Amino acid sequence: MFKAIAIAVAITTLTVVAWFRGWLPVQSKSSSTQAQDQLPTTLAGGQGAGIATGPKAGEPAQPVPKAEPRSGLGLFQLGDYEAAIPRLTEDLARDKGSAAHWAALATSYEKTGQIQESLGAWNRLAANCPRAAERPAALARLFAAAEGAARVDAAMRLLREHPESTEAGANVVAIADLAEKNGRPLDAWEALSLAVQLGVGNEGALIPRCAAWADALAFSPKDVPEIATIHLVKQGDLVVTIAKKYKVDQGVVARVNRVQNGAIKVGQRLKVLTLKPTIEVSIKKLWLRLYYDGKHGKYLARQYAVCTGALDVSPTPIGTFTVSTKLINPEWTRAGHAAVPFGHPDNPLGTRWMGFAEPGYTSFGIHGTIKPETIGTHASNGCVRMKNDTVEELFDLAPSGTAILIHD
Repeated sequence: MFKAIAIAVAITTLTVVAWFRGWLPVQSKSSSTQAQDQLPTTLAGGQGAGIATGPKAGEPAQPVPKAEPRSGLGLFQLGDYEAAIPRLTEDLARDKGSAAHWAALATSYEKTGQIQESLGAWNRLAANCPRAAERPAALARLFAAAEGAARVDAAMRLLREHPESTEAGANVVAIADLAEKNGRPLDAWEALSLAVQLGVGNEGALIPRCAAWADALAFSPKDVPEIATIHLVKQGDLVVTIAKKYKVDQGVVARVNRVQNGAIKVGQRLKVLTLKPTIEVSIKKLWLRLYYDGKHGKYLARQYAVCTGALDVSPTPIGTFTVSTKLINPEWTRAGHAAVPFGHPDNPLGTRWMGFAEPGYTSFGIHGTIKPETIGTHASNGCVRMKNDTVEELFDLAPSGTAILIHD
């Protein structure tokens, strides 16, 4: 008997989750609400226009199981929202951690036109049920109903707390546009970067937008205190000593501040990035991405085309590595062979070398090339090969110690 009751409760809970996300059709018996096929994606004032919630495309609707008709969830399932509200409220007084009950209560309020009460219930679900499957949809409802700066805050909360949810993926580009419109450039950059990571599509447009934000916010002298600090040049300061003080590469200090040949002067304000860079390489897609780790998420700064190892002969190693030795105009050295100087036609390394630190992998690295036509192919001896102009930029932006993730 107890087993049967437990099974019935579980089935009813799953039904509520499916229903409030709009997966199941329900005929309403409420006197104040007409029957609808699914929940609306807009709330009061039309603020939720374009906000997507619910299952991924192609997921089939599930049959409606039977439930106790006079329970809060049972009344909700039958579409008797007005009668369900007091019953659900009583149930939640005994168990504030039931996400299914909060979702049913919020939806019942919504269906009976009590929008503020509905938002309160969604908010309670988000607060009381941090691991619930319904939580992303609750945060999406709060995002849809908010306005102005509060709406951006709610949207970024959804992305940061549930980045891989259906709701985040469906709305991430719109959230980036919203943040930009409301004067929140760092949030816009973060959201666009997440859109690329999630693979929502249209990378040809999203990646240049990320690079543009990087240029405007990170790689320019503009003061952005959330991601950089300002160093006031004193007597005796050099670019190299300033970089060492802040544990960054002197190249990035020079590049960001438009410093030519190390020429700085006393009293000059130099911007020093405080963000930590990471590198990601896709062997299959033949790209290298440079990210900066922000307070809440990653900022995509650059994506470069690369050449990786010949797949059946000298594949590029997969795993996590670290930038170690960095060389300008490097020699090419191999065990048992004489060093080949920079500029020699037998030296394939181009203008920069960024070697891996890990034992057993020190012969691998990221470097330039004397064969730019190979970029976008699998043709190297296992290293990650880049065009010289792009590897020179990466060399400045990624100091020794930068993590490198290489995957298929």
